[in-house]
Amino acid sequence: MGRESKDGSFPTGLFCVYLVYFSGQAIYNTYLNLYLAQIGFTATQIGSIISISTVALLAAQTLWGILSDRARVKNRVVCVLYLASILSALGFYLTRSYWPVVLLVAVFGACFVPIVPLNDNITLESLVNSKWDYGWIRMGGTIGYAMTVVLIGYFLRDEYSAIFWIVAAAMGLCLLFSLTIPPVKGFRNEKKKSSVREILSNRTLVVLIAFNLIYGLGNSFFYSFYSLHFVQIGGNSRLVGWMMFACSAAEAPCLMFMHRLVKKMGVAKVLILAGVLTCVRWTLLYYLTDPVLIIVTNLLHGFSYTGITYCLLNYINRRVPPDLRASGQVLNATMSTVFSKLIFGYIGGAAFELWGAGSMMACSAITIGAATLFFAVWSRGKQESLSF
Repeated sequence: MGRESKDGSFPTGLFCVYLVYFSGQAIYNTYLNLYLAQIGFTATQIGSIISISTVALLAAQTLWGILSDRARVKNRVVCVLYLASILSALGFYLTRSYWPVVLLVAVFGACFVPIVPLNDNITLESLVNSKWDYGWIRMGGTIGYAMTVVLIGYFLRDEYSAIFWIVAAAMGLCLLFSLTIPPVKGFRNEKKKSSVREILSNRTLVVLIAFNLIYGLGNSFFYSFYSLHFVQIGGNSRLVGWMMFACSAAEAPCLMFMHRLVKKMGVAKVLILAGVLTCVRWTLLYYLTDPVLIIVTNLLHGFSYTGITYCLLNYINRRVPPDLRASGQVLNATMSTVFSKLIFGYIGGAAFELWGAGSMMACSAITIGAATLFFAVWSRGKQESLSF
């Protein structure tokens, strides 16, 4: 299996991939819905686009995970996805009609979204026996996301059609950086292959993924629709950028010290604290209408997102059979992001129009609060099964 930086030097290639990819993700995730609204789609139509495209993504993401585990070299699968993302991103300039846009969002998402769990798997595999922790590499994504959401808001000036060529260029750079990463071998030639059912037989992992799913529901609504609400109450593309900057920048110190925090506090306490902070965040977003206070409140995202993500990724990498790790990462990502988008796609768009973003944030607060309480009770006495 390929290993990054056997000589102990910093894995620059991996870091740059995260830096550039999450720069592109910041642009697409933050401004796609604003672009769709700008060309005349309603919130319900935007929600239906998300839901319809997510159905395709559910199947595609699982397929890419299996292909990665079975590939001769995992890196090649990700390179194919970069190329497909470039082509589909540029396709948005060919049409503004509803159904073609649905198709483009579906194709782009099916290629773009699975890159995250597949890259995480490659990174964790590459860092085995390395002195570098995943958090330091993932810091590249935080830096790229934080810088981009601020700067792009000034560049776009409320004209969102430019996002697609910028994202295509970012994926091109990712492809180039990926070619510098030592190959990570898959398990194509293994005679004995594990069954995907082994992932689901791990009850602790199922509970962790379920907890991440509940967290993802509120997160999905926030990233899909809250920016629309934020603009309605006095925000603009620049303030949207600063709001997303606050979310991303808050991850940086948490990524640097999460390894130590998990070692000191344990997985259960980190996840419980992450759930409590998320509940507080959604509750405050229910009440607040001042853009500056909203931006400050979103600093709570840092520990919550980092804690949950770090624990899940490392647990899968240590507790899942080697030939199922990419599939395990994809399953976790599917449930926490893709499935939550499916639920909060059309339903979220319709609910946004009927009740407003505030009510949906209150529902999200209640849901994550209940999930955190359940997890706190369930996790008692399970320190060993939760450790990695």
